[in-house]
Amino acid sequence: MDHTLRLFLVMILFGLLGGVVNFIYSHPGKNKKGSGPVVSDLLKSLITGVAASFLVPLFLNMISSNIVRESETDPIKLVVFAGFCVIASASSKAFIRGISNKVLERVNKVEEDVQAVKTELRPVILKHTEIDKTGSGDWDAEDTNNPQPGHGKADQIETSKIKVLETLSNSEYAFRTVNGLARDANMEPELVQECLEDCISSGLAGLIDNGLGTRFYITEDGHAHLLNHDGETEQKKAFSSSEGQHTGQPINHPSGLQQNPGV
Repeated sequence: MDHTLRLFLVMILFGLLGGVVNFIYSHPGKNKKGSGPVVSDLLKSLITGVAASFLVPLFLNMISSNIVRESETDPIKLVVFAGFCVIASASSKAFIRGISNKVLERVNKVEEDVQAVKTELRPVILKHTEIDKTGSGDWDAEDTNNPQPGHGKADQIETSKIKVLETLSNSEYAFRTVNGLARDANMEPELVQECLEDCISSGLAGLIDNGLGTRFYITEDGHAHLLNHDGETEQKKAFSSSEGQHTGQPINHPSGLQQNPGV
């Protein structure tokens, strides 16, 4: 039998058993007015008992217990797990209320911790986030690089993309605006935006909204792409330099194989 199915059967059966125990504790005497309320109370006890039994794995996980996992190979651990189910279902109301309060406390604690981290990181984010100065003359359209005639848009985007990545990498800010990148890269903001969209789709750049608006940053893949590009550029320069050194030099023939001009 599958272990998960075995656990479900244990929780149901021993949850019902604990519900009966809870009913017996709650109704020690006989009801002389009839069996109607007694049956209804028994049904409630059984349902709450099974519900409390299904909360046992959550309780064991909260206390970092490995009984559920160990019960797959150790029958004794399965018996211990069944005992937890009986205890939980026998005191179903108190157990469910206690588990609910504990979960809510942990959720509130996590929210407080997240808020504390945000408060601590806020100065760091402000320090490394560029303030958007749209419309305040961050860039001059007359000084931007216009696309060269004869070059396709794809070539311009590829070249501009490297320039944008280099600007992101060398910037004093970790999170940049489009206008700030356009100013530092001496490019049109529309072209910068297009390059950023291409970089984001390629995983070379990312965007984040840190409460100050949308900002862009370079990823690890973007840094690796720049390193590869710089390496290819250096190889091309070295190759061109080597070709220049050999240009114009006479070809030396091996000894004994030089042609005799008098022949």
